[in-house]
Amino acid sequence: MAFRPKILIVEDDPALQRLLETTMEHMGTEPYCVVAGQEAMSLVETDKFDGAFVDWDNRGFDPEELTQHIRRSPSNSKIPVAMLSARTDQGDIARGFKAGATFFLAKPFGVNELERLLNATRGAMLEDRRRYQRVPLSVPTLCEWGKMRGSRRTAGRSVNLSSSGLLMRLTPTPEAGIAVSVEMLLPDQHRGLVLRGIVARTGPGDQVAVRFVSLAKEQQERIENFVSGHPGNSLFPTG
Repeated sequence: MAFRPKILIVEDDPALQRLLETTMEHMGTEPYCVVAGQEAMSLVETDKFDGAFVDWDNRGFDPEELTQHIRRSPSNSKIPVAMLSARTDQGDIARGFKAGATFFLAKPFGVNELERLLNATRGAMLEDRRRYQRVPLSVPTLCEWGKMRGSRRTAGRSVNLSSSGLLMRLTPTPEAGIAVSVEMLLPDQHRGLVLRGIVARTGPGDQVAVRFVSLAKEQQERIENFVSGHPGNSLFPTG
């Protein structure tokens, strides 16, 4: 299936929103349009997007706060963010880039400018999305956390795997934010993996989502090769 980037559009001008939505659909993306900044913030926390277009002239919300919120989001922190504005003051533009914007698109703009920007960002969108490809995986895991004398070492079982994290079932469960070490053996591989990570979330039940940190290059390559070659490969957020 061809990659169809999911784009968040935060724009209150109906005409400009239609231009953005129509052009993006024509170029094979899935635009998701909202007007309010609070709604956009909520979506950033629950959905995985591939890019965002934020209107910096919208007086209904603080675009700087929204952009910073995107950059703090576990799933969307690395996506391209375009700031749309009629302002040409260099100080305003610099403030946008400091908040986390990746591109500046000056109003008024037309289809050609928008298409060029989308083409320029498609590669970055695809690379970021690959970090969130997850495949079903059911193998034994051994999870350890805590300090030396009070450490816990518990056997569990994986649910699915991505190049950036692992979902497993484990009892008892470590708390969110705890550093853990997970040992596991991927199918058809002869050497096990010892992976360090942070508990991103727990629940429902005995589920534990771990976000990998500081993986060695060889570990990262082994996981990425396994995920990309798995027949159950699909695209959705890892949590």
